Amino acid sequence: MLVIAFCGKKYSGKDEACNYLVSKYSFKHLDYSKDVLNPILEKEGKAITRDNQIELVTRLRKEKGIQILTEMITEKINTNSTISGLRFKEEAGYLRKKFGKDFMLIAVEADEKIRYERSLKQNVKGEGQHTFEQFLEREKLPTEKAIPQTIRLADYTVTNNGTKEDLYRQLEQIISKLK
Repeated sequence: MLVIAFCGKKYSGKDEACNYLVSKYSFKHLDYSKDVLNPILEKEGKAITRDNQIELVTRLRKEKGIQILTEMITEKINTNSTISGLRFKEEAGYLRKKFGKDFMLIAVEADEKIRYERSLKQNVKGEGQHTFEQFLEREKLPTEKAIPQTIRLADYTVTNNGTKEDLYRQLEQIISKLK
């Protein structure tokens, strides 16, 4: 069983990378927001917004430790899986310890302006109408500040400034090394 986690700043293309592995190789796609945070927010009767997710993450990590979300998401792993949105080095450490050689961390990087444009087009989590300056300011939040440290721990890095096909080619180069 192989577990590939993707880390990167918001709108870098982590989900697109996961979705490719799902469609091409039948991986299961796990996402911190969809599989851990959103169900808790729904149970609490709160709207699914980035602000509510950040508040929940902060609370959970304060009460149960930085890697709590990763512990929760690994309970759902029962086949080759991708995890989108790894943020903290402790999460990567937890996954490396749990899955050993069957774990891989891939960083997805994209230029700020490209990520900003994607945020406007995707318009998710209440983020479709903000200025570039507001977009950059949100990257200073505690849930975002740790990402560069985690990116440095990646086994591989892909750059997603071009087309989806460019991203897929880079992923295929990585996958070919596993065969």
